Amino acid sequence: MPNQDIQCHVDTCKYNESSQKCSLSNITVGNSSSQAHDKSSTECDSFSNK
Repeated sequence: MPNQDIQCHVDTCKYNESSQKCSLSNITVGNSSSQAHDKSSTECDSFSNK
């Protein structure tokens, strides 16, 4: 059953259900640099710098 709170736009992920919903109950988000200042430095499209 898709998680209505987690949206997924990665079509090649096996957890991406129809309607771009993720079937996982939780996810792990990482960053590609030690100091993330914008979403391009993370794996999170919802990132907002604090």
